[in-house]
Amino acid sequence: MELLKELKQVAWEFVHGYGLTIFKALAIFVLGILIITAVKKTVKKNALKSRNIDNAAAAFITSLVALVAYVCLVLLLVGTLGFSTTGIIAAFSSVMLAISLGLQNTLSSLTNGIVLIFTKPFSAGDYVDIGGTAGTVKEVKLFSVKLVTGDNVTVILPNNTVLSSVITNYSRMPMRRVDMVLPMPYEVDIEKLKELIHGLIEADERIKKDPAPFFRLTEYGASSLDFTLRVWTDAGEYWNVRLDLMEKILYTLRENGIEMPYDQLQVHVVNADKEVQS
Repeated sequence: MELLKELKQVAWEFVHGYGLTIFKALAIFVLGILIITAVKKTVKKNALKSRNIDNAAAAFITSLVALVAYVCLVLLLVGTLGFSTTGIIAAFSSVMLAISLGLQNTLSSLTNGIVLIFTKPFSAGDYVDIGGTAGTVKEVKLFSVKLVTGDNVTVILPNNTVLSSVITNYSRMPMRRVDMVLPMPYEVDIEKLKELIHGLIEADERIKKDPAPFFRLTEYGASSLDFTLRVWTDAGEYWNVRLDLMEKILYTLRENGIEMPYDQLQVHVVNADKEVQS
């Protein structure tokens, strides 16, 4: 009987002492995990629905919210168990400072990745030129950007390199302008030339009528009249339109007896028959 009374006394003291505290901590832990899980799902769902946030940004936002929530939960559990959170926060700050000093380049790339994700100078599928490296964007991650070049080579660029380079996005705008300079001989019939070029332009349905095509004499060259041709087309048709125009213009000019001038070197020999006296 005495042993049973002592066990009851110990159990009573445990329940009203540490037992109740531990029970509270367990309840807070379970409830906290459930709340964090629900918050993560809600944040991810709303982020993915937003048109201004892509998948990479949605994943980052979800991870950041979860990290903050878990840190708060740990601090709450420590406080519930009766421990001082001041020392833990100080120790955590010291550890984070040491980690940040040792991972300066990585954190810099991470920061740049966050900037890229939210400023969105390009998206997956865009054709870009980043510091002289051109290719189609396949992935935009927190630490790097993956490009696939025209010859099917994969290039991984660190985000700090990306943001420190000049970025040219060829896919951002729906239309692009094709610019060409056509050198013509000085004796060319300008009206006939205009008629031929405008005929080629009107026959190509890929060339936009608005903005209107432009073809005018723009320069008196040393050995040619330089005409400038400017037409607009869909961004995805830029190279097809440009290369097709180059071929069709050359064929059309030749069929109509118009030859493009090219640099020539003429040597005139003076007094070729004169004997050289020794």
